[in-house]
Amino acid sequence: MSKIRILPDYVANQIAAGEVVERPSSVLKELLENALDAGATALDVRWEEGGKRLLEVADNGSGMGRDDLYLALERHATSKVRTAEDLGCLSSFGFRGEALPSIASVCRFELHSAEAAGEGHRLRAEFGVIKEVRPAPRAQGTTVTVRDLFAQLPARKRFLKSTDTEHAHLWGVVTRMALATPQVRWTLATDRGTTLVLPPVNEAGSRLAPLLGEKFAALVPFREGQAPWTLRGYVSTPQLSFRDRNHLYLFVNGRSVRDRLLLAALSEAWQGYFPKGAYPAAVLFLDLPAEAVDVNVHPTKAEVRFREPHRVFPWVSRALREAWAQLRGELPSVLELPPKPLEPEFDAPLRPVAAQHPALWSPTAPTTDQERLDWAYTSASAPSPAAEAPAPYTKASGPRATYLGAFDATYLLAELQGEREPELWIIDQHVAHERILYEAHFLRRHAPALQPLMPPAVVRLGPAAMARLRPFLDEMNRVGVECEAFGEDALVVRALPDFLSDRDPQRLLEDLLERLEQGHSADLEAFRKDLNAELACRAAIKKHHRLSPELAQRLLDDLLACEVPHTCPHGRPILKKLTRSELERSFGRRV
Repeated sequence: MSKIRILPDYVANQIAAGEVVERPSSVLKELLENALDAGATALDVRWEEGGKRLLEVADNGSGMGRDDLYLALERHATSKVRTAEDLGCLSSFGFRGEALPSIASVCRFELHSAEAAGEGHRLRAEFGVIKEVRPAPRAQGTTVTVRDLFAQLPARKRFLKSTDTEHAHLWGVVTRMALATPQVRWTLATDRGTTLVLPPVNEAGSRLAPLLGEKFAALVPFREGQAPWTLRGYVSTPQLSFRDRNHLYLFVNGRSVRDRLLLAALSEAWQGYFPKGAYPAAVLFLDLPAEAVDVNVHPTKAEVRFREPHRVFPWVSRALREAWAQLRGELPSVLELPPKPLEPEFDAPLRPVAAQHPALWSPTAPTTDQERLDWAYTSASAPSPAAEAPAPYTKASGPRATYLGAFDATYLLAELQGEREPELWIIDQHVAHERILYEAHFLRRHAPALQPLMPPAVVRLGPAAMARLRPFLDEMNRVGVECEAFGEDALVVRALPDFLSDRDPQRLLEDLLERLEQGHSADLEAFRKDLNAELACRAAIKKHHRLSPELAQRLLDDLLACEVPHTCPHGRPILKKLTRSELERSFGRRV
């Protein structure tokens, strides 16, 4: 009996689906690309439960006849490639001929299409098996409906994230494709009451604010080159920057891509125009002849390969540098902008988080610098009475560190009896306090006191950003960022943790959203840790703040009580150790 056999079609289609259909957003991408390739000028998109229960795309494109409905579910059947030579100059979004059969193999699938108004047929399939094809008149165009994605593939379904997360990924697809197709009318509806209508416009710039948020309306347009080689788009000034590269939208011949060469060209271009650790926002459209780029290098067509990278890289880099150079002539010099550290530190005195504890606090406000510092440490460390039965914060048993002094009002020196011999510890007081606060608030669920904002602040983030942030609103409220959705593109912030009440709510939420977009917070637990780590960093004592010996000793005691006393929540080291033997060797006392 032969060991090698040909797989049944439905198995082959499900294997192909593993490359094409990762989650509902990848289904949406394929359906939208098919609609655009059919010449659609209007798209209606609808989904429920983050696309897991329902995902539907209707278009007014060229449509299909009855026979084409059958062929559309056959593997390697496509209207976009005729010969092998066509692969060298592809101008369409989809061309592999595997998307529809792969999608149909993992869901309940309907394909309703008409080549002329009043005609039409509807095909219904379940998990790769065609159940019926019958006449069903409609306007010219096609509607594809996907229901119960992965319902018969529990192993695949378990890998889907929460409905909120999938909802955010779907928004990301709509955002990128709507930016790339300003001439197309978009209508979006979801089971959350979300409705977005984007009328056709001449330029993508008109869609920056409704899709990305109001602040992106400030991006500056530029254009370089002549057809068929053009680079155009929108870039931010140095006054609008971010802490990561997640606000870069790159398109090659209208296709949204992730391309290392373009990212490297961008990175080279902005050097010197943005402070270290700051990154621009940019929406860039690179248009070039179809034969100059190979889009057939990735199953989902998310990556491209340029045939002349030595020409593309310097051209893109130079064009962007010139764009930012022109902007610099209209703005203050970048060198005059304040530096933007990766981990911002705030020197304003901290407000007392637990000032409502009559047994711990005097009603008299601190007056001297030392009293302010003492108040800052104790208030930021103490639990709030609003906490829900926090676990007692007791010091760990074991050796005790003895405070010796401080260096540069930043590093504490302490002696501790190690397992075999004494040790000299050098402790960064900021990251040590950060660790203490993090474990007090996160691990023990201590809630901070709140400072109401009068009036409440309305923060507009844009619908895509709001979709990403919405799953974490409850957790934000739990740690003191009291806010709620305000429509589909904004939040209303009613209160902040007391020690952050002097921060701009817009910037604070943008910082938290950037951490979410960096991929560190793909789920609620990760976001909770990141959020508490950020709040702890902002509340912790800063460098060059001189502590009294009593408070320095308390910080050492509290640090030794932590479960992880060696690194801060961001991974930075807290302390350095020198044993007596190491010191003696450095002074020549022992070999």
